[in-house]
Amino acid sequence: MKPTDLPTTEPTRDPTPLPTVEPSSNPTNAPTQAPVSTPDESYCGCPQCTQAVWDTLACDDSLGGCHTCGSRISYVESNNGGNADEACKTVSEQFSTGPCGVCNPLLCNNAVLDDPDPTKLIWSDEFNVDGVPDPSKWSFDYGDGCDVGLCGWGNNELQYYTSDNAVVANGVLRISAKKESVGGRDYSSTRMVTRGKQAFRYGRIQFRARTAGCTARGTWPALWALPEEWVYGGWPNSGEIDVMEAVGYEENKFHGSVHTGAYNHGIGTQKTASVIKSELDWHIFEIDWQEDKIMFAVNGEVYFTFAPDDVTNSAKWPFNQDFHLLLNIAVGGMWGAVEGVDAAAFEGDGQYMELDWWNCVVLGNVLVWTEVI
Repeated sequence: MKPTDLPTTEPTRDPTPLPTVEPSSNPTNAPTQAPVSTPDESYCGCPQCTQAVWDTLACDDSLGGCHTCGSRISYVESNNGGNADEACKTVSEQFSTGPCGVCNPLLCNNAVLDDPDPTKLIWSDEFNVDGVPDPSKWSFDYGDGCDVGLCGWGNNELQYYTSDNAVVANGVLRISAKKESVGGRDYSSTRMVTRGKQAFRYGRIQFRARTAGCTARGTWPALWALPEEWVYGGWPNSGEIDVMEAVGYEENKFHGSVHTGAYNHGIGTQKTASVIKSELDWHIFEIDWQEDKIMFAVNGEVYFTFAPDDVTNSAKWPFNQDFHLLLNIAVGGMWGAVEGVDAAAFEGDGQYMELDWWNCVVLGNVLVWTEVI
């Protein structure tokens, strides 16, 4: 079985990570004390980023030793053209598990999504039957892309997709990527799709997933969506929604992105954001897709909203069409292999992503709520 309706140009799915500007040299000339302020003052647009946090030391030998959160943010800001928000995000991500982590303007004031109305659930898969994934809901893409003119799936990826690397057991779907020779490639993996079986337009789409087993260098797991019909032309013109992507060389970091004709990394205008969450834990990755915006959330906390100024322009908003879902692990590729591929980590059972449920809930006239664990 081979996909017959793949786009003529495969999406690259390589969101440019948020800037991680680091000092060009150790910040020895950064101010030793934060600017004088009133006790109630906060920074970075975050109520939690108080004066006490601003004055707290954050230590990392690779980043110049010990300096206060405020000193680090001020120093990065002075080296990135004065962009205070980017400086706050950079330092908060560098010290995400320390006090500076509360100074990320992407996260501190974000909306929290209410739980979806269970009476509006129209489609779900809870992976309750052991064995192969439900064939009434899922099909597979096969091969390395060469048969559709996209060797390496348009990204220089190393895997050969089969249906053998997906199994349901004990209520959990496991997708694996392994070091083995298949179809002339050195790695096997799986890409599951709902194309031709279920498509969605607007609503809440949720996956409950865990990537604890998919952290080696060279892994690139993704939960995403592509057009059911490529109404506005090949990628990126008809759009792509990346509900979750991660790469193995980035610890505890997840990305959400959209790609359109006007906004894509090929021309440096991509719309993307990232969030720091433990890769060891289960998370609900979600989009709230409305007629004029898409909100990206993890565990109900919105960290990115895409809301273009003109939703009548398909170059900016092709998301008024039906999209189907994809679950996969790529190996290597232009983003996944930035720091190489740890081939030994793919031996045996390989690297794997787990999904528990997937739901779709109604919005407007369309029901779309998706759960995955």
